[in-house]
Amino acid sequence: MLTSQYLLSTLKDTPYDAKIISHQLMLRSGMIRKTSSGLYIWLPTGIRVLKKIKKIIRKEMKKINALEIFMPIIQSEFLWEKSGRLSIYGEELLRFSDRRKNHFILGPTNEEIVTNFISNEVNSYKKLPLIVYQIQTKFRDEIRPRFGMIRTREFTMKDAYSFHINQNCLENTYNKFYQSYINIFKTMQLDFCVVKADSGSMGGNISHEFQAFSENGEDEIVFSNDKSYSSNMNMAKSIETINFFKKKDEYKIIHGKKDSKKSTIISKKLNTPLKNQIKTFLVKIKTKDTTSIAALLIRGDHELNLFKIEQLNIIKKPLSFLDEKETISLIGVKKKFLGPLGLKIPIIADISTYEMKNFTIGANINEHFFINVNWNIDLPIPIIEDIRKVNTNDLSPNGTGYLNVKKSIEIGHIFQIGQKYSKIMKKSIKIQDGKQENFYMGCYGIGITRIAAAIIEQNHDESGIIWPNSIAPFEIVILPINMEKYNKIKKVANILYQNFKKIGIDVILDDRSERPGIMFNEMDLIGIPHQIIVSIRSINDNNVEYRERKNKKNVLIKIKDITNFVLQKLKK
Repeated sequence: MLTSQYLLSTLKDTPYDAKIISHQLMLRSGMIRKTSSGLYIWLPTGIRVLKKIKKIIRKEMKKINALEIFMPIIQSEFLWEKSGRLSIYGEELLRFSDRRKNHFILGPTNEEIVTNFISNEVNSYKKLPLIVYQIQTKFRDEIRPRFGMIRTREFTMKDAYSFHINQNCLENTYNKFYQSYINIFKTMQLDFCVVKADSGSMGGNISHEFQAFSENGEDEIVFSNDKSYSSNMNMAKSIETINFFKKKDEYKIIHGKKDSKKSTIISKKLNTPLKNQIKTFLVKIKTKDTTSIAALLIRGDHELNLFKIEQLNIIKKPLSFLDEKETISLIGVKKKFLGPLGLKIPIIADISTYEMKNFTIGANINEHFFINVNWNIDLPIPIIEDIRKVNTNDLSPNGTGYLNVKKSIEIGHIFQIGQKYSKIMKKSIKIQDGKQENFYMGCYGIGITRIAAAIIEQNHDESGIIWPNSIAPFEIVILPINMEKYNKIKKVANILYQNFKKIGIDVILDDRSERPGIMFNEMDLIGIPHQIIVSIRSINDNNVEYRERKNKKNVLIKIKDITNFVLQKLKK
């Protein structure tokens, strides 16, 4: 490729609305352009990166005998009604009707349509297991698209689906995908980890996320310092969970006398450390007749885990907290001064509060608190649950080491869905004895456009992107200095360009009449990993300069040796 025939589209300045580094560099390097909130055009440089990512994925899919298909982005609402997910997805679904008043959605995922398709094509267990996949555009009407490619409304995914006659067969394929994803992300040189995850609206009981570390990530992952335990934040258990259930027989309500030196008193001052305070939140719950409220208690220096709370049977879904106005109306006090004492509602306390003594709570009187409060003396033992987020340096739930909490970007997610969709959509297959059986299913996703952003988050410097060889838009750029002045430079540059093309190296030749500083800055911004500089000084000594983008070190290489030198660098 010649730059004179290419659309570089680089920007000198950072667009005002680009808040994180991957978004900034994708715009400045000419990979993407925003058309409206959460919607982007992919330019030639971005397309070249996506093609490299897809190539790596397709290679791994071929290894596990996954067959590529292509399903429409427009799906019938009827299938989603049948699966029950039309209401679950809610406003994230973009719904519309055609001229005949048929109802459709823009697909955010494809479980319904692929289940329906495979059940019509496969009628015998002899054709299983079967794996199909596609690389296709998805659409989710995000309420707050942000961070460039990390959270958009339209995005590209690889979604795969496997079909099985039993659970053992499903698990075997699931393990193949697990290893395949590890291979894919290692090839892209991503710094990532695999964590146990919640299956959410997808269904099933077992799933794993593949998370790329990034300070600008929206997710939080938890892992022990010896890496023997890992989880996403939603699923991460507190160490108190284990301790509590091991000792649950010891937890009995004990009626004791109040210590006169540590009696519960009311105070207008709140001088106790956060770890000695208990915060109270009011949340809506389910009852037989109507919706009522419950109180959630958590230590002052801890944070509620909304996912854990929503899993409690008593909680109304979706999770809903009372706001300031509702709290004042029902309890007569501002939220800051809420406390459990005297509340005639269910009280659910985090396990970490159980061992607390002489703690401080709101007095249910504005501007007042109770101090030196104790369980079994001032307050009865509440319902005990694990409802908090774990913190860095907490003990690991498996008993080995301490926990680390890091931000990350979800780049892949795999699920054992089981028979969820085949049962609810009444799709079965003939088994050995001639009977009909609902088939088992797995689902496996990779966020392709998000991967590009995750790699940039991990590979950049003050000059721009630093692409790994495997997914760089070009592997090599040839930079001839003052080519318009010296035919000798032009000749050497073109010979090298043709030689690299012949041996299959992805090369671009900057044949513009630009100042060297502009050429270097643009190629550093784009992030091409290997640069060859052709100048009159070097070629007069039969040399060219090689410069690696990663370390910006220049090395003189003989012209006759440069091809083999580059091949070694690219490991081809």
